[in-house]
Amino acid sequence: MIAKKTIYLGLSVLVFITTMFSILLSDIPNGNLNESIAIHWIILFVFALLLPIFNLAEIIINRDDWNKFYWIGLVLNIITFIFISRYFNIDINVFAELFN
Repeated sequence: MIAKKTIYLGLSVLVFITTMFSILLSDIPNGNLNESIAIHWIILFVFALLLPIFNLAEIIINRDDWNKFYWIGLVLNIITFIFISRYFNIDINVFAELFN
């Protein structure tokens, strides 16, 4: 049976690679959230938002051992989220203003 850590790492790598190919092969030079969005972008955005939460939960639950697979997946998820937010011109300060 495949361990949960390899599944999360595999999903993180898959979402990262798919995001890079989607950005590079997109026919729109800059994404815009005001226009219609293709379904693969919605799926990628959902995965980019949920996978860091799952990786953080596993890191918190398994505090006893070094979880390098979860940490690598978390770093890839954060990089993916940064690329998606840059592609769609989402200002990261918007998220900071929500909590103030």
